[in-house]
This record gives sequence, C-alpha cells and structure tokens, in this order.
Amino acid sequence: MVFVAARGSGLGPDLSGNAVDVLILALIAIIADEMAVEVHERFTVTAGNLPLLLAIMFLGQLPAMTVAAIVGLWGGWRETSRAVVAFNCATFVICAFLASAAFSFLQSRFSIPLDTVSLSLLMAGAVAAAVYEALNYLLTSVAGYVKYGMSVATYWREGMPGQLIQSLAVVGGLGVVVAALYATAGITAVVLLFIPLFASQYMLKLLVRERAHVAKQTELTDKYLEMNLGLAVAMVVLLDSKDQYTADHSAAVAMYCRDMALSAGMDESEAEEIHLAGLLHDLGKVGTPDAILRKDSSLDDEEWEFIRQHPEKGAEVLSHLAAYQNVADIVRYHHERLDGSGYPAGLTGESIPQASKMLAVADTYHAMTSDRPYRRALSSFEALKELRTMAGVSLDARWVEVLAGILRDKDLAYRDGSATDFMDEYERGRLNLRLRGGALADISGLSRARQDPAAG
Repeated sequence: MVFVAARGSGLGPDLSGNAVDVLILALIAIIADEMAVEVHERFTVTAGNLPLLLAIMFLGQLPAMTVAAIVGLWGGWRETSRAVVAFNCATFVICAFLASAAFSFLQSRFSIPLDTVSLSLLMAGAVAAAVYEALNYLLTSVAGYVKYGMSVATYWREGMPGQLIQSLAVVGGLGVVVAALYATAGITAVVLLFIPLFASQYMLKLLVRERAHVAKQTELTDKYLEMNLGLAVAMVVLLDSKDQYTADHSAAVAMYCRDMALSAGMDESEAEEIHLAGLLHDLGKVGTPDAILRKDSSLDDEEWEFIRQHPEKGAEVLSHLAAYQNVADIVRYHHERLDGSGYPAGLTGESIPQASKMLAVADTYHAMTSDRPYRRALSSFEALKELRTMAGVSLDARWVEVLAGILRDKDLAYRDGSATDFMDEYERGRLNLRLRGGALADISGLSRARQDPAAG
C-alpha cells in the first residue's frame, strides 16, 4: 500500500510521504465534481467528497487540506469573483482540517489502527464525514446570509431534510465502504472502484439530461398546441358574433360526441379527439357571408353551395395546425352520408370515417332540437324518432342507438344541449391537448354530391 500505517496527528511530514495519493485523490475528486448530476432541485448526485474522506482518514491533516484546496481552486475556475473562489477554497480547507482533527481525536482516544478494517475505524470515518458535511453546510449558510441576507435558520430548516441528509447518506454510507477498501488494498483498488462508479454516474448524467430535454420539448409542444387550439376557438367565437347559434351548437355537439365515444368504449385520447372535432366542426362557416348565416328562409342553390363548402374549409384550417390532422379529417367528412347524399365528397358506407359518422349523428340531433329562424325545434323524443328513420340509410344506426342510450337517463338540459356552453367545453379540451391520433377508417372514393337538409 502507498499510505503510511501510522497516520500523523499534526500538520507535519504527512504530505511528502503521500504525495502520489494526494494527487490521485484530488484528481478523483475533481472528476467526480465535474460529473455531478442534479436529479432534483435540492439533490445533486456526486462522489466528490469520498476522496476527501479518504485523505482525512488515512493521510493526515495537511494532505487532506491540500486535497481540499486543490478541489476548491478547481471548482472556482468558472467563477468571475475572486472573493467567491477564495471563500469556496477556504470552506473546503477549513472543513477538511476540522474533520481531520475530529478523526485524529477519535483515533488516538480509542487507539484505532489504520491498517486494519474495524468497526471503530469505520465509525470514526462516519463521524468525520458528518463533521465535514455539517461544517460545509454551516459555512455555506453563513455565506448566504452575508451575501444575500438569507436567514441561516431558514437555510437549515429547508435544506436539512433533503440536501444535507442525502449528502451524509452518500458520504457516510459509501464512504466507509471505500475507506475499508483503501485500508485493505490501497489507492490502486480505490482507482479501480471509481472507474465503474464514474461510468454509472456518466450514464445517469446522460439520462437526466435527456429527461430534462424531453420535459422541455413536451412543455413547448403543449404550449404550441394550446396556442393552436386557442386560435381555432377564437375563430369560432368570431363566427358566433355573426351567427349566435354556432357556439352553443358546437358546445352541445362536442359534449354529445365525447359521451358517445366513452359510452362506446373508446379510450380517452379518441374521446378527446372527437370532442375537439365537435367543438370545431363548423369552423369553416367563418368564410360564409353573414346574409346566408342569418337568413330566415330557405336558401337558394347558390347559397347552399356556400354552406356545402364549410366542412372542407374548416378541415383546411385545422390541417395547418400542428397535431390536428385527425381532427381535420373528422370535420371534413361530418356531412357525408351512408347513401352518398352528403357533401363535400359524396362518400358512402364504410368509406366514411367512424368518428365522422358519430359527429354526423350528434350534429343532426342537436340541429333538430334547436330553434332556427326557418323552423321550430323538435323535442328530444321527436328528434330521436326522426334519427331512427334515417338510421341505416343516411346515418349510422350504431351511433344513433349509442346517442339514444345516453339520452335515456339525462335531464332536459342535457337533451336540448343547454347543460354546457362553448367555454366549458373549450376548457375541457385544453386539459387533453396531446392528441395521440385516432384509428380512423381509410378514406377513399371521393366524389361530389348534394347537401342533406337534416343537418345543421
């Protein structure tokens, strides 16, 4: 072994006899600090104090202070303030000196041999580690008070349960293991131990860095999606200023769509996707002239042509918003009908996406149960009766019965759509911005067709 068996108790000749150990331990401490990993706001994983503990236990006060000084100076090279560098270095040296003094006292008091692993040796090392960590924390808290006016008591109260106890656990627990290895096999064995330790610490550093990167990207994505959703919602609110029916109708349709999806066993992401499609399904009407939206009599062919364009226009807007392509497809085909009588593409049967079929049922039901300038609202019973005559012909019979089952146990406010409003449904949608893409049916056989007068 390189270290001397009879450890000096003072500041005398220990340094020259252990110069190699001093340099190696200082180098290990520097590498460990450079590879420190902050895994939590108040918890940093590092093995930087373990080499210092070995110097305190086995090399004497002067070598331990030398290792501490080297580590302190190295850690201060990033600092622009010389006063901060001097304080950090002095803190390390003072803590090493007093911890070494505590260990020397215990060693001489209980005649602890350094060349034999014993419980008393490890206990004395644990005490020295506790002294070092506590003094380091105390001096740091005093510096915080002097420089920032932070209360020492507050610093200890907030830090004691976390950072200090965790540091003591690492240094006091792992430290005694490393000390036992040093006592039996010397500095070479310690170096060999730190190689896999550093490898593990490096992998942890990469993992934490990647996790932080993913968290940041997720945060930015969520903000971007919310901004996109807010833009689309603002357009619907603008449309409502032209046609006051639109916002309430969109809210009711969104509510029915979400409940239908959940009742049919769809997962939350699919339910939220169809909910958002219901909320924005009439977005394309923003470009429709006010005179057509507010007309209280039947529309002529030219005016109907404007109405037929709104699914495609709404889908086009949504397709340019990140992550809303599935929603765009649902909106694009929500006026298609099983018999090909719908618009804008005249799709039939299975070529219409299931989510669009569901939206068509909800949209048609609420349009029937709403007062319009050109006709009175039907009751929920009358509307369901009408839907069932359309089931299997223009509307999907499965979704008609799903909606009927939901309405069976609901009150009048739910049945006529007044149980919610547009901003309530918008807030629900904001909680589930990260759409994971529904399994929509393949879309094919595009062709033009005429409009279905039953839908809104």
